[in-house]
Amino acid sequence: MSVVKKKKRVSKKNKKAWGKYSDIRDVEEFLEDQRLEERLGKFDTKPDSELFVVDTAGDNEEVKVEADVKPLSRKLQKRAKLNEVPKCFEVLLPTSKVQDPNKKRNHVNPIGFKPSALSKLREKRQAQKGVFEKKLVEAKKNRKMALDKKRKAKQVRQNFGLDLWGKDLPASKGIPETLVDEFISEEAQLHNVLPTQRLRPKPPLAKSVVTRAAVETPHPGVSYNPSYQEHQDLLRQVGQHEEKMMKKEAHLHRVTTGMFRRVTQAEKENQWREEMSSGLPQPHNPAEDPDSDTDNEYKAVNPPVKNKKKDHKTRRKQKERLLEKERLKREKIDKQKITDLYKLRKLQSSIKTREQKQASERTKRAEKRAATEATALPTLSAHKTPAKEPDFVDPKQLSGDLRNIQANTNPLRERFESLQRRGALAASKIMMKKKKKLKSYFKAGHKVTEKDIEKYVTRNVGKK
Repeated sequence: MSVVKKKKRVSKKNKKAWGKYSDIRDVEEFLEDQRLEERLGKFDTKPDSELFVVDTAGDNEEVKVEADVKPLSRKLQKRAKLNEVPKCFEVLLPTSKVQDPNKKRNHVNPIGFKPSALSKLREKRQAQKGVFEKKLVEAKKNRKMALDKKRKAKQVRQNFGLDLWGKDLPASKGIPETLVDEFISEEAQLHNVLPTQRLRPKPPLAKSVVTRAAVETPHPGVSYNPSYQEHQDLLRQVGQHEEKMMKKEAHLHRVTTGMFRRVTQAEKENQWREEMSSGLPQPHNPAEDPDSDTDNEYKAVNPPVKNKKKDHKTRRKQKERLLEKERLKREKIDKQKITDLYKLRKLQSSIKTREQKQASERTKRAEKRAATEATALPTLSAHKTPAKEPDFVDPKQLSGDLRNIQANTNPLRERFESLQRRGALAASKIMMKKKKKLKSYFKAGHKVTEKDIEKYVTRNVGKK
């Protein structure tokens, strides 16, 4: 080992300086030898058979040529590799021969290494049910299906008569050969095909139309000769309906017209005058000046401010007030925490009752939704079905026979709306066209008489 001449007066207070000005090659060589022995093992512990080989053949003897060994088949090679450690797991094996420093380390078995009582019970139940047999049968079936699929994929297609563009031919769309012409568009050809030749599926009838009654039975109080109780019951229903409509109309008036207050014409003019003269300079009126009645004393616009300092007493009082305020705030927070702790049981019970209530309401809503869906009308149009208005006859207009009865409703319109309410017809909306007002002119002539003039004047006055 060569001796390194140390520099005089070299600072070694840092680790970097020790490594720079100290010779540590002997320590590195010793550690390298120790690592090599850890990897390969010590020579003292190895037997002589591993270190030395006895030469018995000699230099002059001929080397025996071994007979050709028949190589193993592929199947035997795979079987021999079963006992070997896979390449992917070789990284996990220890490469060093260094012993574990902690010899009393507890060995932890992986999960599923030893069957538990619960797993044994589960396997026993599955064996009784025949789960494993079903899995074997299903696996066998899947393997067979995979083999059949693979065999079919390998087979060469023998049928060459398949038309890949057959779907676009006119015959597939129901167009006969007599209508096929290259000069006529396809839309025109389809238009001329008879309806019997077009394959258009007819939609099934809606459930609500099938299950709903044919005609809704009217209330017994609508009869021309009802009983007193039935007539009073109908009167009560009509009164409730009218109250509901009045309430709805009052609500609409409250949220629309009632929101805006009415302003008179004078108030409107005053508001307009104030808004238009808001930015203009106002004329000075000495009578309205508040300082006019005072003496002619000079007053500055910005009077001087005195710099009055706070003494120690006021500052101390201010600090005490702040501390007292903070203390009261903290006491209030602590008290709130204690009350919250006592309220936990009450909160838990209230949450439980609320959850039960929400669950019951949820079930009720689901039942109601299912009932409405079962009897819901088919959506035949975008308009809503007209609601049935209650029919009521005043007691004074009631007649005991059919000859003197007065019809309040139109039977044709009533049946039409009944069909719409039952889903047999699409709901419609009455569209009233406004009649154009024709302006008439009087054409004077020698044949016009005074009666014609009077007739024209009276007709126009009545229109106005």
